[in-house]
Formats: sequence, C-alpha cells, structure tokens
Amino acid sequence: MQNLAHGRAINDIAEEIGRSRFATARMVRRARELDLIEVRAKFPDPVDVDLSARLVQRYGLRSALVVAAPSTSMSEAREAIARITARYIADDLEEDDVVGIAPGRTLVLASRLVPELPSADIVQLTGVGAPRLEDGVEVISNMGRASGGATYPLYLPVLLMKDPKARMFLQHPSIQRTLRRMDHLGKAYLTIGGWPGASLLAQQLTDLGERDAFEKKGVVAEIGTALLDRDGSSVSGLEERLVGISEESLRRVPTRVGIGGGAGKERAVIATLRSGICHVLITDVRCAQAALEA
Repeated sequence: MQNLAHGRAINDIAEEIGRSRFATARMVRRARELDLIEVRAKFPDPVDVDLSARLVQRYGLRSALVVAAPSTSMSEAREAIARITARYIADDLEEDDVVGIAPGRTLVLASRLVPELPSADIVQLTGVGAPRLEDGVEVISNMGRASGGATYPLYLPVLLMKDPKARMFLQHPSIQRTLRRMDHLGKAYLTIGGWPGASLLAQQLTDLGERDAFEKKGVVAEIGTALLDRDGSSVSGLEERLVGISEESLRRVPTRVGIGGGAGKERAVIATLRSGICHVLITDVRCAQAALEA
C-alpha cells in the first residue's frame, strides 16, 4: 500500500500487482477500515489542501476538494472542477452501488472523463434544465456505459408547466421506474445552481416570466429540486412542478456530494453549505474563500 502514499491510482496499482481493479479496491477499503493506511489522493489539477481542510472544519463536512482553477472564468472553472469530479467518482464508486446523478453542466463534462467504473446502477436525479433533453441525459448514458450497470433516465424537463395536466407525464412507466429507484440510493452527486446567472432552472423561470417572484422570496441557489435562500433554508413554491428527487428523500441518501464553483456561484455554494444537504463539496478557490469569509 506504499504506492497509495504517492498518489498512485487504483488502476495503476492493480496492474502492478496483477490483480483486478475491483479486487485491489476491496483491499484498499479493508486497509482503510483497519486504519492501516492513510490515503491522500493525487489529482490532475491542483487541490488546495489547506482551504479544503478549513471548509471541512468550518461546515462539518466529511470531505472537501477545493480546486485551484487556472482562471476565474466560469467555463474554465467548470472544466477544472469536472476533471476533479470525474476522478473523485472513479475512486468513490463501489460494485453494486445505486448512484444518483443530476444532469448539470459540470457533471455532463465529468461524465465524459470517467474511466471504467465498478458495476453500479445509475439513476438520474432530476429532469433536464438544458434547452435540449439529450444534453442532460448524456450524463446518465456516459456513466452507464462506464459502469455497465442499469440506467434510470428521466426524459423530462426539470420544470413542468403550471397546467396540472402536465403531471400526467410523471405517470409514464419509465418515469415511475426511475422515481422508485431513487428510494434505494446510496450516493448522490449533484451540481449547485447559482441564481440568477449560473442556473439553468433560473433561466427556465425567466423564460416563463416567473423568476422575479422567487428572487423576491430570497432564492440564491438550487441543488437537486431544493431551492435555497442565503441562509440555506428551503424556499417553497415549485414542489408540484419540479421533476426529480424531493429534498426530503435526498436528505435520506447516505452520501451526498455537491459540485459547483466559478464566478456567480459564491452565494449558492455558501447557501448549500449552510443547508447541510451535502456531506462532500467539490468547488474552486473563489467559492471556498467566500464561504470561509461568510
């Protein structure tokens, strides 16, 4: 296990010792349980260890990864966070996991980078916020191919129209199949939406002429189907129209990972941390510093 101390990936160690990736991962997990090793992951992008540790202490997280993104631009920050997220998912997933993935832009990028994964079921946690459904569902298909497990997509937008008849779509057998599978999640990975400019849901509400009403209620973020104000408290008003896992169900998932950063997401990351929804946070230096100064 000395190789782990030098940041060696599980795949590399497995090849070196002539064992499968999954057998090697089991050996590592057993060694961790016995406190025989301390693992420090090595990532392709620099991770600010000090800021990560301070976030964990300040907000009572299990873990945090603060990415030193190469610039302050949203696109470059998103790409850097996606690379770290892909590596985190590859190291975090275990065989027979039932994993929930939200189809946010950062997770779509991350899903294109994940290597071969242990066999796991992949469940889409929310409807799609992107203009094209296929853009959001891509994360589920990519993760499903990498794991070889069953996939449970949601071929619906994240926001339904006000017409009560719109909820009829939720009764489709394939949608019900996905919604029922959410009751068995062991892990959930969700992107953090920053209102108003860094949220696809906020953009949809803008198109419908409804965003102002929710900003007046204090919404600064969303994660999953939960709308949050600056204190991390939930804001009501869209429960019957949002497609995906409820906040109540989400909080029952044993491991919850929030992912997001870059310009425009500072308030959203702080609100998410204050909400207590996430056990793990993957963000950038800009948002981490804002959270520590809040």
